[in-house]
Amino acid sequence: MKKITNDISSSAKKSMITRIITAIALAIVCIPCLVLGSWWFFGLTVLVTFIGAFEIVKASSLKGLIKILIYFITIVFALAIIYYSLYKNNSTALQEMGSQAFTKFQYTKDDFLVKSFSEIDVSAMLITFMCAVYFMISFAAEPFNIAYVFYFISMIIVLAIGVKSLLFLRYSPFKYFDESLPTTEKSLLLTNFFKYGQSMFLLLYVIIGTIMNDMGAYFVGLLFGKHKMNERISPKKTWEGFVGGVVFSLISSITFALIVAALGKPILPIFDLSHLYFVIIISVLLPLVADIGDFVFSSVKRSFGVKDFSQLLPGHGGVLDRIDSLIFAGALVSGLIIFIDRVLGGLGGAL
Repeated sequence: MKKITNDISSSAKKSMITRIITAIALAIVCIPCLVLGSWWFFGLTVLVTFIGAFEIVKASSLKGLIKILIYFITIVFALAIIYYSLYKNNSTALQEMGSQAFTKFQYTKDDFLVKSFSEIDVSAMLITFMCAVYFMISFAAEPFNIAYVFYFISMIIVLAIGVKSLLFLRYSPFKYFDESLPTTEKSLLLTNFFKYGQSMFLLLYVIIGTIMNDMGAYFVGLLFGKHKMNERISPKKTWEGFVGGVVFSLISSITFALIVAALGKPILPIFDLSHLYFVIIISVLLPLVADIGDFVFSSVKRSFGVKDFSQLLPGHGGVLDRIDSLIFAGALVSGLIIFIDRVLGGLGGAL
């Protein structure tokens, strides 16, 4: 009788254990930041941006002084493009508040972070300046050719839009729900967690869908995978794993949305029990776009002949290896939410 499941080697079992341990460690660090939101989550995204920009350069085959220069430039531009909106969207308030801008921060639904990241916008001026700098370096430094120019420009833009999408998903719910946080820092933790924890459901929904897609694809592919999807880009990915990931993602994300909606705390005002078709549509698209993100980053690694962007996370590779699917999925969901809000007028409950 033909075996249905694959044999799992000892090295695969060891790798699985390492992945699980690393995932637990990541959860211990990231979950509190997700729950607390505010400057905790903001700080986490800054760290992710810094490491992600570092890994973009590390993956390249550049060497010597030119690589050190590109490290600096890439990190600066990534941080500037993502967090420029902190000033742009709050310039008037900053001018009025002066040096007290951060010490007298008011935690309301129109707070500093909500104003900064309730839109996904990038500075055309900064991107133009970035392009000019990379092109000028390619003129002056022979190893840094035109292929590198477009690689760094495109990767920084992808990283920037992805991280800004995650910031949007965490902070924009305050704009859509008709609630405000208290003005005292003392009660911020309790109210965020017990009463205003609803603000984290949108990002949590995307994270659940993405992680379960990764887990389903990994375990189903490991146990049942036989038909390769694209060996040239990602040798280990199989069609069986792909289907398993989509099924795991769909079940988990829709279940989460149904539970919170049934409890009277929907992900967003329009995503209640009478409008769950929005959640179903997004839940179907989410794992598909997440897989595209995985393939995009895999193709980048293959082009440079590296297995992972770094070895920072044992069993997972680098930060970019861990968030490749998430930033694409986050960008998709953010774009659909903005479309529903602006074109359909749905997030305020108008539908």
